[in-house]
Amino acid sequence: MSGERRRTKNHRLCGVGLCLLIAACAVTPLTNRIKIGEEAFVIGVGEGPDGQTDLYAAPAGGGAFARLTFNRPEERFPKISPDGGSVAFLRATAGTSGPPWSLVILDLRTNAERSTPLPAEAGEPVRLGWSRDGARVVLGGDGYFVAAAPPAKPALARFSTDSLALADSLSRELLGDPPRGMVGECLGGGLCILAATGEITPLDRAARDAVRWGSDSVGYFLPAGFEVRPLSGGHSRRPAWASAPGGLRQLTHHPGPQVTTSSGVSGIR
Repeated sequence: MSGERRRTKNHRLCGVGLCLLIAACAVTPLTNRIKIGEEAFVIGVGEGPDGQTDLYAAPAGGGAFARLTFNRPEERFPKISPDGGSVAFLRATAGTSGPPWSLVILDLRTNAERSTPLPAEAGEPVRLGWSRDGARVVLGGDGYFVAAAPPAKPALARFSTDSLALADSLSRELLGDPPRGMVGECLGGGLCILAATGEITPLDRAARDAVRWGSDSVGYFLPAGFEVRPLSGGHSRRPAWASAPGGLRQLTHHPGPQVTTSSGVSGIR
Protein backbone atom coordinates (compact mmCIF):
# COMPACT_ATOMS: atom_id res chain seq x y z
CA MET A 1 0.00 0.00 0.00
CA SER A 2 1.39 3.41 -0.98
CA GLY A 3 2.12 6.02 1.67
CA GLU A 4 -0.66 8.29 0.39
CA ARG A 5 -3.26 5.50 0.46
CA ARG A 6 -2.12 4.48 3.96
CA ARG A 7 -2.48 8.04 5.23
CA THR A 8 -5.95 8.32 3.71
CA LYS A 9 -7.04 5.08 5.36
CA ASN A 10 -5.61 6.19 8.70
CA HIS A 11 -7.45 9.52 8.45
CA ARG A 12 -10.71 7.65 7.83
CA LEU A 13 -10.12 5.34 10.78
CA CYS A 14 -9.31 8.32 13.00
CA GLY A 15 -12.48 10.04 11.85
CA VAL A 16 -14.61 7.01 12.71
CA GLY A 17 -12.85 6.60 16.06
CA LEU A 18 -13.36 10.28 16.88
CA CYS A 19 -17.08 10.05 16.10
CA LEU A 20 -17.43 6.98 18.33
CA LEU A 21 -15.52 8.73 21.11
CA ILE A 22 -17.73 11.82 20.86
CA ALA A 23 -20.90 9.67 20.99
CA ALA A 24 -19.57 7.76 24.00
CA CYS A 25 -18.76 10.99 25.85
CA ALA A 26 -22.00 12.82 25.02
CA VAL A 27 -23.53 14.58 28.01
CA THR A 28 -27.32 14.32 28.13
CA PRO A 29 -29.99 15.20 30.73
CA LEU A 30 -29.75 11.58 31.91
CA THR A 31 -25.98 11.51 32.39
CA ASN A 32 -25.16 10.34 35.94
CA ARG A 33 -28.89 9.90 36.60
CA ILE A 34 -30.01 6.84 34.63
CA LYS A 35 -27.75 4.19 33.11
CA ILE A 36 -29.35 3.51 29.75
CA GLY A 37 -29.19 -0.19 29.01
CA GLU A 38 -28.29 -1.09 32.60
CA GLU A 39 -31.33 -0.25 34.70
CA ALA A 40 -35.12 -0.03 34.49
CA PHE A 41 -36.54 3.46 33.97
CA VAL A 42 -39.63 5.39 32.99
CA ILE A 43 -40.36 8.45 30.85
CA GLY A 44 -43.53 10.48 31.21
CA VAL A 45 -45.15 13.78 30.33
CA GLY A 46 -45.31 16.53 32.93
CA GLU A 47 -45.23 20.27 33.53
CA GLY A 48 -42.22 21.99 35.05
CA PRO A 49 -42.15 25.13 37.23
CA ASP A 50 -42.35 27.21 34.04
CA GLY A 51 -45.65 25.54 33.09
CA GLN A 52 -44.23 24.04 29.89
CA THR A 53 -45.09 20.47 28.87
CA ASP A 54 -41.97 18.33 28.52
CA LEU A 55 -40.74 14.79 29.00
CA TYR A 56 -39.29 13.61 32.33
CA ALA A 57 -37.38 10.43 33.20
CA ALA A 58 -36.72 8.56 36.46
CA PRO A 59 -35.50 5.15 37.65
CA ALA A 60 -38.46 2.76 37.61
CA GLY A 61 -38.09 1.66 41.22
CA GLY A 62 -37.93 5.16 42.68
CA GLY A 63 -35.70 8.22 42.71
CA ALA A 64 -35.70 11.72 41.31
CA PHE A 65 -37.20 12.77 38.00
CA ALA A 66 -34.93 14.52 35.50
CA ARG A 67 -36.25 16.85 32.81
CA LEU A 68 -35.47 15.26 29.47
CA THR A 69 -36.69 17.87 26.98
CA PHE A 70 -36.80 21.67 27.15
CA ASN A 71 -39.26 22.95 24.55
CA ARG A 72 -42.19 25.33 24.51
CA PRO A 73 -44.36 23.16 22.21
CA GLU A 74 -46.50 20.49 23.84
CA GLU A 75 -45.19 16.90 23.86
CA ARG A 76 -47.18 13.71 24.37
CA PHE A 77 -47.34 9.91 23.99
CA PRO A 78 -43.71 8.97 24.74
CA LYS A 79 -42.76 5.37 23.97
CA ILE A 80 -39.36 3.87 24.80
CA SER A 81 -37.77 1.64 22.15
CA PRO A 82 -37.35 -2.10 22.88
CA ASP A 83 -33.61 -1.69 23.54
CA GLY A 84 -34.18 1.34 25.79
CA GLY A 85 -31.87 3.56 23.75
CA SER A 86 -34.47 5.86 22.18
CA VAL A 87 -37.87 7.36 22.89
CA ALA A 88 -40.47 8.26 20.27
CA PHE A 89 -43.06 10.94 21.00
CA LEU A 90 -45.21 13.64 19.42
CA ARG A 91 -44.42 17.35 19.51
CA ALA A 92 -46.67 20.23 18.46
CA THR A 93 -45.20 21.99 15.44
CA ALA A 94 -47.21 25.21 15.43
CA GLY A 95 -47.55 27.32 18.57
CA THR A 96 -47.39 25.74 22.01
CA SER A 97 -50.00 23.00 21.52
CA GLY A 98 -51.01 20.73 18.68
CA PRO A 99 -52.20 19.87 16.16
CA PRO A 100 -50.36 19.79 13.81
CA TRP A 101 -47.90 17.27 15.22
CA SER A 102 -44.48 15.91 14.37
CA LEU A 103 -43.11 12.49 15.24
CA VAL A 104 -39.81 12.87 17.13
CA ILE A 105 -37.32 10.10 17.86
CA LEU A 106 -34.79 11.06 20.55
CA ASP A 107 -31.57 9.11 21.08
CA LEU A 108 -31.23 8.88 24.86
CA ARG A 109 -27.49 8.20 24.69
CA THR A 110 -26.52 11.17 22.50
CA ASN A 111 -29.56 13.51 22.81
CA ALA A 112 -29.78 13.63 18.99
CA GLU A 113 -33.27 14.08 17.53
CA ARG A 114 -34.89 13.15 14.23
CA SER A 115 -38.40 14.39 13.41
CA THR A 116 -40.97 14.28 10.65
CA PRO A 117 -44.37 15.99 10.38
CA LEU A 118 -47.48 13.85 10.53
CA PRO A 119 -49.36 13.69 7.24
CA ALA A 120 -52.75 15.40 7.20
CA GLU A 121 -54.51 12.06 6.68
CA ALA A 122 -53.16 10.77 10.02
CA GLY A 123 -55.88 12.75 11.81
CA GLU A 124 -55.65 13.11 15.58
CA PRO A 125 -53.03 10.66 16.92
CA VAL A 126 -53.99 8.47 19.88
CA ARG A 127 -50.90 6.30 20.57
CA LEU A 128 -47.43 5.22 19.49
CA GLY A 129 -45.63 1.89 19.48
CA TRP A 130 -42.44 0.19 18.28
CA SER A 131 -41.89 -2.92 16.23
CA ARG A 132 -40.37 -5.65 18.38
CA ASP A 133 -36.98 -5.31 16.66
CA GLY A 134 -36.92 -1.55 17.25
CA ALA A 135 -36.58 -0.81 13.53
CA ARG A 136 -39.92 0.99 13.11
CA VAL A 137 -42.29 3.28 15.00
CA VAL A 138 -46.05 2.76 14.63
CA LEU A 139 -48.51 5.65 14.92
CA GLY A 140 -52.20 5.10 15.60
CA GLY A 141 -54.62 7.82 14.55
CA ASP A 142 -56.98 7.90 11.59
CA GLY A 143 -55.56 4.56 10.52
CA TYR A 144 -52.03 3.32 11.18
CA PHE A 145 -48.76 4.77 9.93
CA VAL A 146 -45.19 3.51 10.19
CA ALA A 147 -41.81 5.23 10.15
CA ALA A 148 -38.31 3.79 10.07
CA ALA A 149 -36.17 4.47 13.14
CA PRO A 150 -32.86 6.36 12.80
CA PRO A 151 -30.41 6.32 11.16
CA ALA A 152 -33.02 6.06 8.40
CA LYS A 153 -35.11 9.16 7.73
CA PRO A 154 -38.35 8.69 9.78
CA ALA A 155 -40.85 9.48 7.01
CA LEU A 156 -44.36 8.26 7.83
CA ALA A 157 -46.21 5.99 5.44
CA ARG A 158 -49.62 4.36 5.81
CA PHE A 159 -49.52 0.78 7.11
CA SER A 160 -50.54 -1.81 4.53
CA THR A 161 -54.18 -2.84 4.88
CA ASP A 162 -53.29 -6.53 5.21
CA SER A 163 -51.20 -5.78 8.34
CA LEU A 164 -53.62 -3.66 10.37
CA ALA A 165 -53.94 -6.31 13.10
CA LEU A 166 -50.16 -6.25 13.53
CA ALA A 167 -50.11 -2.44 13.64
CA ASP A 168 -52.84 -2.44 16.26
CA SER A 169 -50.99 -4.93 18.49
CA LEU A 170 -47.68 -3.05 18.20
CA SER A 171 -49.28 0.16 19.47
CA ARG A 172 -51.16 -1.45 22.38
CA GLU A 173 -50.00 -2.19 25.94
CA LEU A 174 -49.48 -5.94 25.65
CA LEU A 175 -49.12 -7.75 28.98
CA GLY A 176 -47.06 -10.80 29.87
CA ASP A 177 -44.10 -12.42 28.11
CA PRO A 178 -45.11 -13.92 25.78
CA PRO A 179 -48.14 -11.59 25.65
CA ARG A 180 -51.24 -13.08 27.26
CA GLY A 181 -53.48 -10.03 27.07
CA MET A 182 -53.58 -6.28 26.78
CA VAL A 183 -54.98 -3.17 28.39
CA GLY A 184 -58.27 -1.94 26.94
CA GLU A 185 -61.39 -0.01 27.83
CA CYS A 186 -64.12 -1.73 29.83
CA LEU A 187 -67.63 -1.71 28.33
CA GLY A 188 -68.95 0.24 31.31
CA GLY A 189 -66.00 2.63 31.45
CA GLY A 190 -62.59 2.46 33.05
CA LEU A 191 -59.71 0.17 32.12
CA CYS A 192 -59.62 -3.62 31.91
CA ILE A 193 -57.09 -6.34 31.24
CA LEU A 194 -58.34 -8.20 28.17
CA ALA A 195 -56.87 -11.72 28.25
CA ALA A 196 -56.20 -13.72 25.09
CA THR A 197 -58.58 -16.35 26.52
CA GLY A 198 -61.43 -13.83 26.49
CA GLU A 199 -61.39 -13.21 30.24
CA ILE A 200 -61.85 -9.56 31.24
CA THR A 201 -60.39 -8.27 34.51
CA PRO A 202 -61.34 -4.71 35.51
CA LEU A 203 -58.68 -2.48 37.03
CA ASP A 204 -59.64 0.20 39.55
CA ARG A 205 -62.36 2.37 37.97
CA ALA A 206 -60.25 5.43 38.68
CA ALA A 207 -57.23 3.95 36.87
CA ARG A 208 -55.79 5.86 33.91
CA ASP A 209 -52.76 5.70 31.61
CA ALA A 210 -52.11 1.98 32.16
CA VAL A 211 -48.71 0.75 30.94
CA ARG A 212 -46.96 -2.59 30.59
CA TRP A 213 -44.55 -2.92 33.52
CA GLY A 214 -41.99 -5.52 32.57
CA SER A 215 -43.07 -9.08 31.84
CA ASP A 216 -45.24 -9.67 34.89
CA SER A 217 -47.03 -6.47 35.95
CA VAL A 218 -49.15 -3.52 34.86
CA GLY A 219 -48.81 0.05 36.11
CA TYR A 220 -51.43 2.81 36.21
CA PHE A 221 -52.26 6.12 37.82
CA LEU A 222 -54.78 6.40 40.65
CA PRO A 223 -55.88 9.61 42.42
CA ALA A 224 -53.52 8.68 45.29
CA GLY A 225 -50.50 8.03 43.05
CA PHE A 226 -48.98 5.53 40.62
CA GLU A 227 -49.46 1.83 41.35
CA VAL A 228 -47.81 -1.32 39.98
CA ARG A 229 -49.98 -4.45 40.07
CA PRO A 230 -48.63 -8.00 39.51
CA LEU A 231 -50.54 -9.86 36.80
CA SER A 232 -50.48 -13.07 38.83
CA GLY A 233 -51.99 -11.45 41.93
CA GLY A 234 -50.36 -10.34 45.13
CA HIS A 235 -49.66 -6.98 46.69
CA SER A 236 -49.41 -3.85 44.57
CA ARG A 237 -46.52 -1.45 45.08
CA ARG A 238 -45.83 2.23 44.51
CA PRO A 239 -42.48 3.55 43.27
CA ALA A 240 -40.96 6.10 45.67
CA TRP A 241 -40.37 8.90 43.19
CA ALA A 242 -39.12 12.36 44.17
CA SER A 243 -39.21 15.69 42.32
CA ALA A 244 -42.08 14.48 40.14
CA PRO A 245 -43.33 17.13 37.70
CA GLY A 246 -46.84 18.53 37.89
CA GLY A 247 -49.51 16.64 35.99
CA LEU A 248 -47.35 13.53 35.51
CA ARG A 249 -49.02 11.23 32.96
CA GLN A 250 -48.53 8.89 29.98
CA LEU A 251 -45.66 6.90 31.47
CA THR A 252 -43.67 4.49 29.33
CA HIS A 253 -41.53 1.86 31.03
CA HIS A 254 -38.38 -0.02 30.09
CA PRO A 255 -37.52 -3.03 32.25
CA GLY A 256 -33.75 -2.84 31.88
CA PRO A 257 -31.36 -5.51 30.56
CA GLN A 258 -32.98 -8.61 29.11
CA VAL A 259 -31.75 -12.19 29.05
CA THR A 260 -33.09 -15.24 27.24
CA THR A 261 -33.89 -18.21 29.44
CA SER A 262 -33.43 -21.87 28.51
CA SER A 263 -37.06 -21.91 27.43
CA GLY A 264 -36.42 -19.13 24.94
CA VAL A 265 -38.55 -16.57 26.77
CA SER A 266 -37.09 -13.15 27.50
CA GLY A 267 -36.96 -11.96 31.08
CA ILE A 268 -35.53 -9.26 33.31
CA ARG A 269 -31.96 -9.76 34.36
